[in-house]
Amino acid sequence: MSKKITEHTELDEAKLDELQIFEHVANIIETRKSRAGAYANREVTLMYWEVGQYINSAVLNDGRAKYGKKILPELAAKLIARYGKTFQSEIFIE
Repeated sequence: MSKKITEHTELDEAKLDELQIFEHVANIIETRKSRAGAYANREVTLMYWEVGQYINSAVLNDGRAKYGKKILPELAAKLIARYGKTFQSEIFIE
């Protein structure tokens, strides 16, 4: 009888260890995926800010130049052609 109890306990411990290993590995994966998503979101936000800052300073001369009304729709069309509808906006396209 004690041999059966020992074998049963060893099997339970092995299952517990496998479950702990799985849970720990899954936790690592989920944490890293979450951090990667947050990092990607940060980089996309910075990208849009940098594009807007560049357009404002170089193209619009920190104002609302008529030239900007012409160049922005053309710029948006080229960006949309290359990167998709991410750059489609009523601000750029009239």
